[in-house]
This record gives sequence, structure tokens and C-alpha cells, in this order.
Amino acid sequence: MPKAAERTRTKRKKPISKTAYLYIIFLLSIIGLSFVLVVNQARRYNELRQQVINITYNIDAQTAINEELERQLDFFDSDTYIEKRAREWLGMVRPNEILFRNIAE
Repeated sequence: MPKAAERTRTKRKKPISKTAYLYIIFLLSIIGLSFVLVVNQARRYNELRQQVINITYNIDAQTAINEELERQLDFFDSDTYIEKRAREWLGMVRPNEILFRNIAE
């Protein structure tokens, strides 16, 4: 009986077959490829998110500029501005208005 006991204690491990190695390599390749794809998608997501932030900032800045230009346009179309420029550039006066000029200049 001692020989039978020795046989059960010292069982030899089966060597891993080539197909098992191929399965392991295949699974590791799939895991590695998945990791690379996830990392690339995360990087691309961050880039696109930054572009959205930049575009939103540019839209806000252009909207503010547009509003200022519209205010200026409204002012330039107003009678107040037209009268002011006519007085300054053309020296025009209203009827029954007396214009005083400084001749010392």
C-alpha cells in the first residue's frame, strides 16, 4: 500500500496544451484591445468636450460683440447722433438759433 499512497500524493500535472496557450493569448489580446479602445474613446471624448467649451465661449463672446454693434447701429441711426454730427462736421444750426464762434482760436 505504500506505493499506492505515493502515487496519489505525487500526481503529475498535465502540461498546458498549445490550444490553451492560444486561448490565453487570444483573451489577453481582446482585453488589451478593449483597453486601448476605451482609452482612445476617453481621450476623444475629452477633446470634443473641450471643443464644445471653446465654441460655447466663442459664441458668447460673439453674441456680446453683436449686441454692442447693434446698440451702436441703433445709436448711429438715431436723430440725436445725426444732429450731433451735422452740428460738429457741417456747422449746421437750428432755425432761430444763434451760433457763437471763438475767433481767438
